[in-house]
Amino acid sequence: MNLSKLETFEAIGLVAVVMINKIILNFPKIIIKDTESSAWISTILISIIAIFFAYLIATLFKKFPGQDILDVSNYLGKGFLKTSIGIIHLLCLITVSALVVRNFTESLKIIYFNTSPLIYLLLFFLVSACIANKFGIKVISKINLIIAPIIFISILVILVSTSKNFVFQRLFPILGYGVNETFFSSLTDIFGFTGLAYLLFIQPLLKNKDDLKKVSVLSMIISSVYLLLNVICLLLVFSFITDSNETISIYLLVKTIRCSEFIQRANALFIFVWILSILSYVSIVIFFSVYITKKLANLSNTNSINYCYCSIILGSALLYENVAKYINFIEGFLKYVILVFLFIINIGILICSNIKFNICLKKSKNTN
Repeated sequence: MNLSKLETFEAIGLVAVVMINKIILNFPKIIIKDTESSAWISTILISIIAIFFAYLIATLFKKFPGQDILDVSNYLGKGFLKTSIGIIHLLCLITVSALVVRNFTESLKIIYFNTSPLIYLLLFFLVSACIANKFGIKVISKINLIIAPIIFISILVILVSTSKNFVFQRLFPILGYGVNETFFSSLTDIFGFTGLAYLLFIQPLLKNKDDLKKVSVLSMIISSVYLLLNVICLLLVFSFITDSNETISIYLLVKTIRCSEFIQRANALFIFVWILSILSYVSIVIFFSVYITKKLANLSNTNSINYCYCSIILGSALLYENVAKYINFIEGFLKYVILVFLFIINIGILICSNIKFNICLKKSKNTN
């Protein structure tokens, strides 16, 4: 397993691409469904909360340079806590990534590959991701540096191209369903930023450990800007977005674009960009899954584990007969489980570890 150290800008691109691929699902559609015309306000609130947690995580890791959440858990509660946290993270990684891949491949099948079995498309992404992991996280992160700007430029192009269809009256009433609904939805919809979990593991991969705060905050800001532009576009163009069966919300916008006589439909270009993006995302998920397994089991050879996780994600992605049922499962019970685990238990472990560190340091000073 290649653990080459990442430059700060490479780590920012890596986390941002992971976040954006989670956001590109039906997350904007969920926000609009929950808050209607105040969705853009809710998005800003969600983003502020996500940036705050990113900053908090980086701050709490300051006393543990070069370590991840597993190392910190081991410091607090020895082997049992470390193993439990690692296994739960693996389950969350696999479940969420299986949904992302299933969502995208099912949409891809409907749009372009009607006659192709879904399993072939899933295998293409998963096997390609396993091969990419052979080259290591450094190569994957460099690819992300190319993909991330393209994704951001693509949303700006979509914004400009669809501007003629904007209906600004759809932003009113400003508070949608009301103040309480807007603020409450912001607290539960933070689920869309579960990519924050990667910040718990990325510090050992950084060349400069002091840059964790910069990586955390900037990657969240980039993801937040992308999400806000996405939500505003959907709000201004469509009044029926919540009634649509399209699982990738932004694809609704792309289908309305006509670029020129040379590119009659922009959706082919959009799909190509997102194929690269999803490949990168799956590669990162498999890398961190193998990374966690290696730390838990003290393995030296991890080549076979790549394909093991490929099989597990494939099985998880095919667990439900259609992606709508998978989304309902994630957005229902599992959503709150992951929220509690990520934002309460993990941060609780970091806080308790900091308290223990300060107590031990104080005792050491008193002894001397």
